Amino acid sequence: MSMTVAVFQQGKRMRFLWLAVPLLLTPILFAQSAWPPQALPRHVIEFVGAALVTLCVAGRCWASLYIGGRKNRELIANGPYRYTRNPLYFFSSLGLAGIGLAFGSLTIAAVYFLFGYLVFAYVSAREAIALDGLFGEAYWKYCRQVPAFFPRFRPGAGTHPVSMTFNPVALKRTAVDSSCFLLAVPASDFIEALQLAGFIKPMLRLF
Repeated sequence: MSMTVAVFQQGKRMRFLWLAVPLLLTPILFAQSAWPPQALPRHVIEFVGAALVTLCVAGRCWASLYIGGRKNRELIANGPYRYTRNPLYFFSSLGLAGIGLAFGSLTIAAVYFLFGYLVFAYVSAREAIALDGLFGEAYWKYCRQVPAFFPRFRPGAGTHPVSMTFNPVALKRTAVDSSCFLLAVPASDFIEALQLAGFIKPMLRLF
């Protein structure tokens, strides 16, 4: 598979994810946390959600430091890529779970994480075809050493020091894209206020 085709497919995947946003918003708009706003479990869940969203942004930026401007040009096996082959997808899935928790629901968090896992598993499987064409046996050796999604905190590859090329444009783009996850925290308060005011009628109460 040529690099042009791979880039084209990546564009299609991004459009799909944007189209999926209304689908992801549906359970938030029409559901309500079963815990009252003053309950301790609700505060703990929302705090963990905010922490996961922050970790998502930091993790995506960390990955961008290593892959920014080098994707499909070099086989990256250092930094977060020593622990998982798809750190951007892993941290994005954590961010999706964090959004669900920010709205006070373990159920929505689990659904969002599962959605992210399934979508990114399909995407990474398609990308593996392109990477096989680009890097051949070196890529499959890397695959045997490093898990595809869930990190293994025992470095499997790329343990030797390398010079990291900093790409400020790629890092800025990743930071801006990732900051959309941060909007979930104030959005949760805004939607809850609309529900309390009666502008939105929740149909479900979810733990």
